[in-house]
Amino acid sequence: MAGHPKLEGIEIESSYILGVIYDDESLTLEMDFHLLERHPAYQAPTDGEEACYRQGFIRFAEMDDLRLRKAQPEGGKEVDYSDVYSATFDGDYANISSGWGEIELTAQSIQIALD
Repeated sequence: MAGHPKLEGIEIESSYILGVIYDDESLTLEMDFHLLERHPAYQAPTDGEEACYRQGFIRFAEMDDLRLRKAQPEGGKEVDYSDVYSATFDGDYANISSGWGEIELTAQSIQIALD
């Protein structure tokens, strides 16, 4: 369950990871965020859309700890790397389980922005 105030009105578990960029300085998750009606950027879905999605990113910087475990698909199984299974944010701690893999970190700076 997401718990970061900057994620208010965003359903992380039904959002999608579009890309993962990381280096010694930061980790950035390019996202297709699922916005709920209470989010200020929410717009009612148009015909053919099931929900309101907006692209953006989560950027973690000034990291004290970072553990990445990339998913290893089992024997030829198709895996949707963009799926988010669970996400926990608690202060400067984040743990995200996804088709891409497991991301666990502590970061002094967490930025969340919509394109």
